[in-house]
Amino acid sequence: MKPSDIIRLGKVCLLAASIVSQSALAQPSSQDLSRLQARQAELQEEIQSLREQSVSLSQQMANTEPSDGPEKAAYDEAVAGFEEASEQYETDPTPTNKSRLRNAEFKMHLAERKFRSANSQLRQLEAKQDGVESELIRVRRELERVEKRIPEMKREIAAYRERQQAEAARRAEAEARNRAQANNNQPSAAEKPVAKAETKAKSEPDNKVASSNEPLELDRDFTLLTSRAQVLTELANLQLRIGGDGLKIRSNKILNVRHFVNGQEVEKNSDRFKGLGNYQYRANTVIQPGENRIRVSFFRWNIEMPEEFGGQEMVILMDASDRDAPRIIAYPESLDS
Repeated sequence: MKPSDIIRLGKVCLLAASIVSQSALAQPSSQDLSRLQARQAELQEEIQSLREQSVSLSQQMANTEPSDGPEKAAYDEAVAGFEEASEQYETDPTPTNKSRLRNAEFKMHLAERKFRSANSQLRQLEAKQDGVESELIRVRRELERVEKRIPEMKREIAAYRERQQAEAARRAEAEARNRAQANNNQPSAAEKPVAKAETKAKSEPDNKVASSNEPLELDRDFTLLTSRAQVLTELANLQLRIGGDGLKIRSNKILNVRHFVNGQEVEKNSDRFKGLGNYQYRANTVIQPGENRIRVSFFRWNIEMPEEFGGQEMVILMDASDRDAPRIIAYPESLDS
């Protein structure tokens, strides 16, 4: 075989290998990553806008709430009955008192519905806010997917570039070997198999995936504690916030939890907050996994309860020292024992 034939054969082999290699190495590009990061910024802005809309609607509802009337009086009476039944059940948790509590809760929800229905503007605002909050949950879910995909794509791009460099080095080595054979005017011998210079991308931890040792920010001013150490720290801080005022007061604050599946409300529960003093409150409730809307008066939080924490008894601590922005700390009751 002539030296020129050897060179041509080597080039053909390299070209074929390059075509196969390029097909196998097809990976997301830097442009794909840039587009994903731009989408991340868009979603973050959209979430901020939806939050502002929800707050604005809450303020409008607070300003349009009727201050008197028979529906308002009936609702206030039902709330007082619910609080009394709650206190009785806490003191004496018998089946009879539990039944009375559930009956009082039902009457309170019925009175609230009639109270709100008496004002068409209030009803329209609440329906509009429900729509905003459903959209907020949807956008959050998309943002979570995008934020999970970004570090994955970075790793794929890094691995792709490393494989490209290894492939270029392999081609250069093959070309040098072919040139050496041509210069020596020797017939092509069976080439030794070339070891694949394949380098695996270093595994990087996904910092966006919350570990069990980190608090979870489920919504603005709504934090879920996930470890006993966090709970002990928070309870110590709670005592500092209460200070010397340990007075137990009738708070007249009700915690409402609405659970949604595919945008439809499937469950609703209410629990009474106990006043701990100095605008600090505590309640116990069960929050189902998935989409939930938490309401205290006209303040609302939209949360996606993780599967591992859903369906169990939760402690809800509310710091209402800032009347315009109360803060919720939640944690499984099992971490409190």
